[in-house]
Amino acid sequence: MPLASQTLVCSKCGAAIPVEDWNREHAFCATCRSPHSAYVFPALLSKIDQASTAAAIVAEGEASCYYHPRKRAAVPCDQCGRFLCSLCQVEFLGQNWCPGCIDAHRQKGQLSNLDASRPLYDNMALVLATLPAFLVWPTIFTAPMSLYVSARHWRTPSSLLPRTKVRFYAAVLFAVLQIVAWIWLAAYAIRYAIPHA
Repeated sequence: MPLASQTLVCSKCGAAIPVEDWNREHAFCATCRSPHSAYVFPALLSKIDQASTAAAIVAEGEASCYYHPRKRAAVPCDQCGRFLCSLCQVEFLGQNWCPGCIDAHRQKGQLSNLDASRPLYDNMALVLATLPAFLVWPTIFTAPMSLYVSARHWRTPSSLLPRTKVRFYAAVLFAVLQIVAWIWLAAYAIRYAIPHA
């Protein structure tokens, strides 16, 4: 892998940009004096652990990763047989798959177990419990629906990304409050609608 000092060069003359000019707002090329900006991640500036780097680089006679030729292979892909490093290895359906095989099978529609998206039932329950409250009368129907959606999908995986159940808790709270309000309103109407003897 080329050193960063060899890859970060002036766009006008091609001279190397010194490390002290990295991540500076106003820097000028030492050769042609043209202004330039070179922004790098902080990890590039930190010292690299030599032991872990040596373990990842391929030694002579060892298999290398199909996608990263300078990295040592960890496992072969169980679908196509390509060697994969630990970065490229994806454990899928109890096997090691490479990103290329996953993408190819997904495009052919052969991966029924691969979720590209999931319905957000917690959002649905919260919307059913809150939005109709602005009109009041629809909550007689939407509050029980919100409770049903919350109970029915409480354990359903909510998203491809980790999410809390805060939206379900809020939906249940609002729905219960609305149902209690309707029960109180019905009891109040019955009590005062019946003439007292």
